[in-house]
Amino acid sequence: MVDETKTVKPRRRRRKKAGTIEEVRTLLSDLLPSLIQSATISYEAFSMAEVPEDAKGFSAHHAACKAALSHVELLTKLVRWAEKEEETSAPTLSEDEEIAGLLAGARAALQELEA
Repeated sequence: MVDETKTVKPRRRRRKKAGTIEEVRTLLSDLLPSLIQSATISYEAFSMAEVPEDAKGFSAHHAACKAALSHVELLTKLVRWAEKEEETSAPTLSEDEEIAGLLAGARAALQELEA
């Protein structure tokens, strides 16, 4: 007798491989906004969590926040590349100014997506 209670997972459809760099740009410009939104929401939730008081925990929390912001920054650079926007050389900023700028850009991108 065959056990009919087992469910079979549907196969995930593979995306068609991009044949040209323009197809890669199109694929990324469609995909990246939702990835940026997801990364930003995750970062905000994590950064709002209670920061450990011990030095080791604080350092790990701070490093995780910086890594998350770097991830958002990389996704943003990929969007610019996908949309063929040339990145101009930015003036040298302090770490706090850079983080504030990244957060402002991420929030603006979220507002655009929600609009």
